[in-house]
Amino acid sequence: MDLKQLKYFLALANCGSFRVAARECGISQPGLSRQIMALEETIGAPLFDRGGRRATLTPVGERLLPHARRVLKELEQAKSEIAELLRPDRGEITIAGLHSVNTYLLPSLLATFRERFPQTQLRLTSLGSERIVKVLLDRLVDLAVVMGPVTTPELVSTLLYEEDLAILVPAAHPLARQHRATLAQLERYPHVVFREGYAMRTAVDRFFAESESGYEIAVELNTLESFKETVRQGVGIAILPESALQNLGPDLARVDLTPGIRRRVELVCRRDNYQVPVVACFADLLARRLPVVFAEMMGRTEPPSLKIVNG
Repeated sequence: MDLKQLKYFLALANCGSFRVAARECGISQPGLSRQIMALEETIGAPLFDRGGRRATLTPVGERLLPHARRVLKELEQAKSEIAELLRPDRGEITIAGLHSVNTYLLPSLLATFRERFPQTQLRLTSLGSERIVKVLLDRLVDLAVVMGPVTTPELVSTLLYEEDLAILVPAAHPLARQHRATLAQLERYPHVVFREGYAMRTAVDRFFAESESGYEIAVELNTLESFKETVRQGVGIAILPESALQNLGPDLARVDLTPGIRRRVELVCRRDNYQVPVVACFADLLARRLPVVFAEMMGRTEPPSLKIVNG
């Protein structure tokens, strides 16, 4: 059934005149008559009684009338909602990110985006990289910032930046006095680590395995603030990204790793994902500005070249 035919049917039902209905619909009167006849042929019964001065609805036409109104109303509502969705200045965006990125880097970009597009709604969730990949594949989020490299065929990623990993220790810890530590030295102390399923945990496990070393796990955690407090209490030391080790209090200290290792941070979306304009705009902002925000926070432009550890 042609939607145009339903539109012509409603126009004729409202005014009862082929001439007036044709004028309202922007079609010739013979053209309107042909379309109404084609609709009647599709229905299998006449819709209008043409015997009098006005075209009046038959019982079949009366039955079709509320359905036609509802169909066209739903279509107009759908068109309106889609037009709203395709506006580049409004809509909803769901982002999943690493704890360190969400805590230290994304807030300023969220503020920038909201200032430019105040009618947008942003949803931000912090997860481990392995969990983030799953919710992205399940289409529960639009974009993700993860620890890479991401090799899932259904996803496409863009490198945002690379950062050093370092050791967080209490200020009174023996390692704090030397500022750099080797893997052999780290084996002597219990470790506070991310839970399994987090890319940082996978990276630390691999770091020790590749060096044919082991390490003692004291506590498993999943938030950066709990890491700092647990290390502060002397429970263990922690290997964390350097972005999480800024502005430490006097009771905590950063110790660099030797040899140094780094992690990749990537912007990821689904390969088959059609990004509505507002999502594409936010993705562009992340790709352009997040590396700059990171460099500014770290007080550097080009970081030194080090071995990259993959999570």
